[in-house]
Amino acid sequence: MRVLFVCTGNTCRSPMAEGIFNAKSKALGKDWEAKSAGVFAPEGFPASSEAVEVLKKEYGIDISDHRAKSLREEDLKGADLVLAMAFSHKRSLVSQYPEYADKIFTIKEFVGLEGDVEDPYGMPLEVYKKTAEELSGLIDKLIEKLSEERKVDRMIALGSDHAGYELKEVIKKYLEEKGIPYKDFGTFNEESVDYPDYALKVAEAVASGECTEGILVCGTGIGMSITANKVPGIRAAHVEDVFSARAAKEHNNANILCMGGRVTGPGLAIMMVEEWLNATFQGGRHQKRIDKITEIEKKYMK
Repeated sequence: MRVLFVCTGNTCRSPMAEGIFNAKSKALGKDWEAKSAGVFAPEGFPASSEAVEVLKKEYGIDISDHRAKSLREEDLKGADLVLAMAFSHKRSLVSQYPEYADKIFTIKEFVGLEGDVEDPYGMPLEVYKKTAEELSGLIDKLIEKLSEERKVDRMIALGSDHAGYELKEVIKKYLEEKGIPYKDFGTFNEESVDYPDYALKVAEAVASGECTEGILVCGTGIGMSITANKVPGIRAAHVEDVFSARAAKEHNNANILCMGGRVTGPGLAIMMVEEWLNATFQGGRHQKRIDKITEIEKKYMK
């Protein structure tokens, strides 16, 4: 999960929110990351001395290295969720970048509250303390909501043949540690089986909506991807590196990740799974290409 906090100058509210979110996420063992930017940021300016002092003294968080950044489209592309401090920021972002409107909210709106987080810039230290306290409470609600959404809205279908069984079990353990729900469609030991049987089970579970995404493992990952892609609606990506795993979701909206138990070590496999699960389809020009894939699929289903 990648969160982008946005305010005006990126020297007060958004860097405080970034620092608090990252500290709280780390303390809870979440692999989430926040960044921040400003709609009218003075590029390279440090966080205000009051913001630095309040976070250091009250929360033990050091944001003295922060430097203001003016928001760019690449920041929106890379974020799973964009949270503005005020409605004026949200309105500006949606107006300029309508293609990202579905992931842009005010922070209060996202957690079910009304109003803005007021700008403390130029105000006494006590106002900064109140702003930091408000942000801390909002971020508690934000993390709680994100945790619940991840639990409820995601179900991973797992499948392997005998050659992928051991790596599947490693991935299963990772999902359990992260609290990500899954359904294991087998195989359940290392006795020889046929990979198409398990690829079909996972692909049908994803295509039907029983599961949101799938992970398949055979010896190389190739047989699983070939089989899974025979099921309409499936975009199974065979990957062997972290960049490809992320791009498979961001560019191709792959709903099944395929890898090889005999060619990929457990450490790399977990890194690929993590990147893929945390990535978000970027839409835009990529959606046009996915639509063309769908049209080809429909053509040969007739």
